[in-house]
Amino acid sequence: MLKFSLLFILSAAWLFTGRSDMACYLTFLNAQASLNEQAANHQATFHYLYKAYLVGDPTALSRLSQQAIKQNSGYWLHFAKLAGSPKAQRYFSDLQGNTKQSRASIKVLSYAAQQDDIDAQVALYHHFVVKNQRQKAQYWLIKAASRDAQSALYYAKWLSIAGQERKARALLNKAAELGSRNAVELLSMRSSTSIASSSAKEHALATGNSQPSNNASHNAATTRCDQKLQIVASTLHSVLQGKELKHRFESDTRLTTLPICINQPIWLSSEALSCSAKWQGAARLGCDITQLSHSLSEQDFTHIVVLADTGKANVHNGVMFLDSKDDYNVFVHELAHFAGFVDEYPLSSALARSICHTNNAPNLRVRQGQEKPVIKEWLTQGNKEGVTISPARTCDNHPWQAYKPSQKMTFMEFYDVPYIPKFYLKAWAERLGQKPLLTPAYINLYQGYEAKGDAEQGEYWRTRYQQYLQAD
Repeated sequence: MLKFSLLFILSAAWLFTGRSDMACYLTFLNAQASLNEQAANHQATFHYLYKAYLVGDPTALSRLSQQAIKQNSGYWLHFAKLAGSPKAQRYFSDLQGNTKQSRASIKVLSYAAQQDDIDAQVALYHHFVVKNQRQKAQYWLIKAASRDAQSALYYAKWLSIAGQERKARALLNKAAELGSRNAVELLSMRSSTSIASSSAKEHALATGNSQPSNNASHNAATTRCDQKLQIVASTLHSVLQGKELKHRFESDTRLTTLPICINQPIWLSSEALSCSAKWQGAARLGCDITQLSHSLSEQDFTHIVVLADTGKANVHNGVMFLDSKDDYNVFVHELAHFAGFVDEYPLSSALARSICHTNNAPNLRVRQGQEKPVIKEWLTQGNKEGVTISPARTCDNHPWQAYKPSQKMTFMEFYDVPYIPKFYLKAWAERLGQKPLLTPAYINLYQGYEAKGDAEQGEYWRTRYQQYLQAD
């Protein structure tokens, strides 16, 4: 018993002395760190703060991070980040979104990225993209794509633009595995239909579904869908383009009064759609619309937007053709063509001959000689408030003169002009409510099959058109 008591006393004394020595040691380390910091001896400062961290000083890691940021020390910043320093972690996160990194911060990122730090790799990718240094950006993107979901998605798009669609889909699957909800949503848009497996009519009969499904997403402020757009794409980057167009439209406060809805894009296989930048010998983008028949037979739509690689944007009856470089402004301009709006820039002589003798466009009137239209000619389409009749350039290559009900340049003259007069919007909405004045995509499909001599398929889409006219 005496031996045990003596051992306990000696142990307690040792513990007490150890703690006292430790406190003295920490005081010494912090004092040395401060002295070396004042003397600008940075490596010694890091050494003493590191020792203090190992011993258990709760403030040492934060001080070390602060010094590492101040001195742009890649080594110690990376160490502090891995050790769990919030300051170091915020530093790397801030650099990811910073497009104006200093040389010192790039040096820090480069060191950390070489140590396989995913945040540094992502930040370097964004930096070199902004600097338009494609090869360096791609190098770090590839590194990051194996572990970062967003980077995998970026790289998938990159590969798709480069024409490597199979690899792009593999990266998209990787992004989904890493937790990208966007990637999962994109994969859900993949069409499982086979163009050659059956006809549209056979498919509808086989599924017992002659009525199309409705997957339209409404414009936030509208309760009607007088026009339902179905976006169709055959590559990942064009699907992403379609998603962006849909998002921009549904966020566009200018167009909330229009009864237009846009379905989620359908993603066909890359070989499922034949398109040409000089379709049927003309200098415009076009595709074989009948190839879409099977994929669209179950969809609830009135008009189609086809996203292809390259070619001049245009609208033909109920189908809009856009290429990969066409932005949202081009989309809105072409969308107005569905409702009968006519371009306000000079048309070619051939096109002017067919357009410049009619007066059925919501935004134009044409006159022979010096006669001008009067405001009351547009009154059935809207309020005369704010309407000023002005010459339009539409028929510059034709003897007749075109006029528009706006003194300002509008979105129908230049794609990148955002101005859409209130009168145009009212006329646009009213036109969409008049089905006989619209030409839905069923007509394109019907005509396509008629040209191929496929009367059965032509009849299927002609019936869809009749149902469209008769529906409430």
